[in-house]
Amino acid sequence: MKKSSMLLLAAGLSTGGAAFAQSNVTIYGIVDTSIHYLNNANANGDSNIRVDNGAIANSRIGFKGTEDLGGGLKAMFQLENGFSSDNGAMLQGGALFGRQSWVGLQGGFGKVRVGRQDTPLFDLLADHFDPLTVGNYASNSWLPAAGTLIRTPNMVRYDGDFGPVSAAASWAFGETAGSVRTGSQFSSALRYTAGAFSVGGGFQQTVSATNSSYKDTVWNLSASYDFGPAKIFGGWFNIKDSTGTTAAYMAADSDVSKGWTTASTVAATTGNERKDNGFFFGSSYKASAALTLTGAFYYDKSKNVSYTGLGNVGDGKRYALVGWADYALSKRTQLYTTVDYNKAKDAAVYELSNSASGKNSMTTVGVGIRHIF
Repeated sequence: MKKSSMLLLAAGLSTGGAAFAQSNVTIYGIVDTSIHYLNNANANGDSNIRVDNGAIANSRIGFKGTEDLGGGLKAMFQLENGFSSDNGAMLQGGALFGRQSWVGLQGGFGKVRVGRQDTPLFDLLADHFDPLTVGNYASNSWLPAAGTLIRTPNMVRYDGDFGPVSAAASWAFGETAGSVRTGSQFSSALRYTAGAFSVGGGFQQTVSATNSSYKDTVWNLSASYDFGPAKIFGGWFNIKDSTGTTAAYMAADSDVSKGWTTASTVAATTGNERKDNGFFFGSSYKASAALTLTGAFYYDKSKNVSYTGLGNVGDGKRYALVGWADYALSKRTQLYTTVDYNKAKDAAVYELSNSASGKNSMTTVGVGIRHIF
C-alpha cells in the first residue's frame, strides 16, 4: 500500500500559533474483476456469460489515517468507497463512502469509533472464521452475510484485546423521535485464541425502523484450527427475523439483467417471523508459495417463509458448495478461478435467481484478476 505523510501546519490565530502532531494518511484499495458463466440464468433456463465486479473481494478505494496525540492516545479515521469495477458505478446505494465512514480514538483502553462501520459479528466471520471471508455475498448470498448484515450507519463501536481474548460491541442509533429502540441495532463478538486454535461467537439484534416489535436476532458460534499449510473452519447460525431482512439477503441481487429474480418476488412479508438454522465448514490449503486452494459448504434450513405475492410458502432448505483457487503473481496481484453449486428445496427455491424457470439449482464458474494497492 502506498503511504504518504503530511504535516498539518498551524494557521495564524489571534492567540498565537497552534502546534499539531504529525499525522499519516494511507490511500488503499482493491480492483477485482471477473468473467462469470451462469446456467439457469433466466425464466427460460438459459445460460449467461457476463463481466462482474470481483468474485471474492468487491472493489473499493479508501483513505485511513492516524494522529499521535501523545500519552499512548491516537486519533484515527477511515473513509471507504465501494464500486463496481465492471462498469464504474458506485455501490451501497450510491453513497460516496458507503463501506466505511468513521472517526475514533485508540489507546490502552482499546478502540472507540463513531460512524458507518462493519458490524462486530461481520468482522468476526470475515477476518477469522468464514472460509470465503464472507465474500461474494452479492451473488450467492451465504447465510453468514444474511445474519451479520455487513455494515450499519450511526454506530458507536468498541474493540478491545485482553490477552488471548478479543471483544467487540456496537450500538447503532435508530434516530427515531420518541423511540430509542426503533431502527436500532446491537452487535457483539467474542473470540478466544490459543495457539493454532480459535473459537468465537456473537449476538446481534436489529430492530425494524418502522415497528419496534419486529426484530432480526442472530446467534453465531464458530471455530478454526491452523495446521500450517492447511486451515479448517466451521460455524453455526441461528436467526429469528420478523423484519424481512434475511429473505432479502438470501435472495441475492434484484438486478434482472444479471439473471436474478425481481425484488418484488422475493421481498419477505414484514411481521411473519422467519427462523433459520444453518452451518458452514471449509478449508484452505497453501499448495505452494503462490497457490492457495479453498473449499466451503453452506447449509440453511428456513421455516415460516413468506414472500410478497406468494403468501406463506412454507419451509425450505438451501445448499451451496464452493471451490476457489487463488494464484499470486505478486504480493499485490492475483489470478483466481471460482466454481459454486447452489441448490434449493421447497420455499427456498424462490430465493434462487432461476426460480421462475422451474429449476431448483444454479451453477456458476468464474475467472478473474484482483489487484491490491
